[in-house]
Amino acid sequence: MATIDRCFSECFGEPASSSAPVVCALTGTGGMGKTQTALEYAYSCRENRHLTAVFWLLAATEDNIRTSFVDVMQRIVEEQARISWPESLPEYGTIARSLGIPGLVDKKGKVSFEPGSLDIIRSAVFNWLGLPGNTKWLLIFDNVDDLTFGIEKYFPTRGSGGVIVTSRRPEFSHCAEQLPLDGLDLESSTDLLLNLVQLPNPTQNEKNDAIEVVKRLGFMPLAINHAGCFINTMNISIDGYLKYYNKAFKEAQSQVPKFGWNYRDETAVTTWEVSFLAVKSQDEEAASLLLSCSYLNRNEIPEYFWEIGEDGEWEENVDAQLKQKSKFSLLASYSLINRNQPGSFSIHPVVHEWARERVDSRDRFQYIRGALRVISKLKSLQNDPFCSKYTWGSGEGRRLMDHAMVLCKYLNTEFIQHEWRDYQLDSFVGVKNVGAVLNNQSKYSEAFQLYQGVLEWEKRVSGEDSLGAFTTQSVMASILDHQGKHSEALELQQNILARRKALKQKGPQFLPSWDDNIAVLGLIHNTALSFANLGRYNEALKYYHEAAVGKEKVLGKNHSSTLLSLASVATMLGELDQPDEAMKYHQIVLARQKEGCYGSEIEKSRFALCTMKSQGVLANQQHKYDEALEYFQNALAWMKQIYDPNHVSIFAITRDIATVLYNQDKHSEALEWYNQSLDGFKRVLGEDSPDSLSVMRHIARVFQAQHLYDKAIGEYKKVLAKQEEKLRQLHPETLRTFQSLGSAYSDQGKYEEALHYYRIALAGKEKTWGRGHRNTVLAIYEIALVLLSQKEYSDALKWFYKALSGFEGLGPNSLLLVGPPEVMMRIALIFVEQKKFKKALEWCSKALAFQEKTLGKDDPKTIELTKTVANIKSLALYDCIIT
Repeated sequence: MATIDRCFSECFGEPASSSAPVVCALTGTGGMGKTQTALEYAYSCRENRHLTAVFWLLAATEDNIRTSFVDVMQRIVEEQARISWPESLPEYGTIARSLGIPGLVDKKGKVSFEPGSLDIIRSAVFNWLGLPGNTKWLLIFDNVDDLTFGIEKYFPTRGSGGVIVTSRRPEFSHCAEQLPLDGLDLESSTDLLLNLVQLPNPTQNEKNDAIEVVKRLGFMPLAINHAGCFINTMNISIDGYLKYYNKAFKEAQSQVPKFGWNYRDETAVTTWEVSFLAVKSQDEEAASLLLSCSYLNRNEIPEYFWEIGEDGEWEENVDAQLKQKSKFSLLASYSLINRNQPGSFSIHPVVHEWARERVDSRDRFQYIRGALRVISKLKSLQNDPFCSKYTWGSGEGRRLMDHAMVLCKYLNTEFIQHEWRDYQLDSFVGVKNVGAVLNNQSKYSEAFQLYQGVLEWEKRVSGEDSLGAFTTQSVMASILDHQGKHSEALELQQNILARRKALKQKGPQFLPSWDDNIAVLGLIHNTALSFANLGRYNEALKYYHEAAVGKEKVLGKNHSSTLLSLASVATMLGELDQPDEAMKYHQIVLARQKEGCYGSEIEKSRFALCTMKSQGVLANQQHKYDEALEYFQNALAWMKQIYDPNHVSIFAITRDIATVLYNQDKHSEALEWYNQSLDGFKRVLGEDSPDSLSVMRHIARVFQAQHLYDKAIGEYKKVLAKQEEKLRQLHPETLRTFQSLGSAYSDQGKYEEALHYYRIALAGKEKTWGRGHRNTVLAIYEIALVLLSQKEYSDALKWFYKALSGFEGLGPNSLLLVGPPEVMMRIALIFVEQKKFKKALEWCSKALAFQEKTLGKDDPKTIELTKTVANIKSLALYDCIIT
């Protein structure tokens, strides 16, 4: 109201400063309360601004307007008669002459309705509005939706008054101040609904339910009116309304209220049907476009979606582009879409529901097909590494996912069976593309369900061993792996590869161009990933290497997919304690990256993020924590731009950031980041997923660092129980939990319990990684430390000697904080405790020599060790003097 009041401040102010009428147009989609707003403003303004007259004109058609001017004149005549002849029979002829319409008012005061007199009556009304003293009047033209006849000629040009226009058409900026109505605010919407359902004193729960309903209805007054009427008529609670709204939209929005806002007998269903039919009569393609959009996300629909041809090529013809733009303009001109940002549009939530529900179930499929074509074209654009017309922005993948998430709800069994019967091949390609979009954005459950439907169709059409069926199963296996179902994924992948091998043995005719197909190489790479996730690093290395060699042959050495497999080879070599080989592969990848890599936007993004994360992991292992944090934070910022907020990669990088903070002894900050990561993994993958359990173990480590040992041990044991159930005892994550339990008990001084868990961890590590692996060597060292704490010096020495041998075998490139000098000093300490000072001095000197060689004499660690050696020399000298 305040906005409208400001619009009319010049003509309704004190004193009025305008000599010409002010025109204000209230525009918006049907049901936004344009008429009610105009009515309420008229009532309030009549009282507060002391208006001399308010006239309401029905303006749906030109005939309606002309007739309304006759009604206006009738009211003027009656008012003149009342004032001039208050107690006697009025002289209507005199009144007619004074108003400039002689002969058009009969003896009873009835204004003539002859067609030829309508223009005279209109001019007479304009003259009356311009009379001295008529300084504050208001004309309301309601429902001006037909713009073909030129509405401006019915606006007065003289006099100090105001004109309000209500219309679904947003094309009044040339002749009026246009005020778009987007609905009520939250408080007004909620109050309206609560009043309609007759709850003057609602509980907080009822208020919350009302808020949920009005938000779903997009704060649209008409829809809220129908909701209130439906709730009363059906005698249901407010929270029960949405169930009916979701399943029976037409019925839930077709109850005409007997009170509330003034909407005559209109329903939400009919008010938009009028606009839709007007659009359809002018452009059937524009009408179909709206119905297809009802299966996409209603927010921010880019217009360029329809500028791409069926072949994935951009439409270059300017005339064709303008023709397409005109369809959006037509829909916007009836307020069925809102072009609120350049190049994109949105649809009101209730109009969105109506557009989808107005079509019978069988007829819907053609519009679902239209939405599928849009997703498929966008997916092909995303996959095109050579597209120069359009740059795939950082947020485009997430936006595409939003549309795919809405569409996938309607790709149900009924639709699949219908398309199968009609043999709609393009539909299945479209469904597969929707699945790919969802998979890329970590919507694994939804994607898996779509791929299952596609797989059944591919088996029927082409057979179980067709290329299409193979590639679909490969993607399904990858989804299982992402969901933490690593064993299931590996079983399916190995089954596919075995069938591929069997086909190849039958002869090349059974495997057309299969060896050159990128899908096979992708399957090999994903099989390696499943092996890696199961801790079977040797097998993972073999498959990653095979994938890298194959991709280099088929795609080229600088393709981002090739580089991703090479980077994975480097990662596995690092896990297998081959740092020199790992570094060699890392350098190859970096060199090729500098030369310039190519591939689809998805592949390039995936490789770039993988590289960024690998650099962060390497920096963290090298104890360059600030550098690692920068890599991880940059990766996180990029992920937030291109991925859905619930993408598991975001949770994984959040966990990595927490780990760096933990290594920096920032335990409170680390705990906060770990909890963010855990919440995400639980929400998307489940509480018992390997990723969730991994983060829970990290959180327990923070508790341990904070000396909350009982709490840490309790968490470790919870994690261990789930890992032994879901993974296996020899899985790397399970072994890490055994090791962590040993560490926590050791910190508590419960050495027997610590030894129990350390020995289990050691046995598993020897089987999984071998005796020479750094993780195995570290486990040996931890056992030696516990024995030292127990003052079991003889046993401790044996274990320290084993640990020393292992550390020396790792070489100088080991990334562990512990190395030969630390072990040698522990051995020296045992000899000190045993009063064997010469032996102690011998081992101290060895440690110092090693440290000076590797770190240099000026390193702080070397200087500290030099002081320790000097102290032991003093002890040894003292011992010699005494003895």
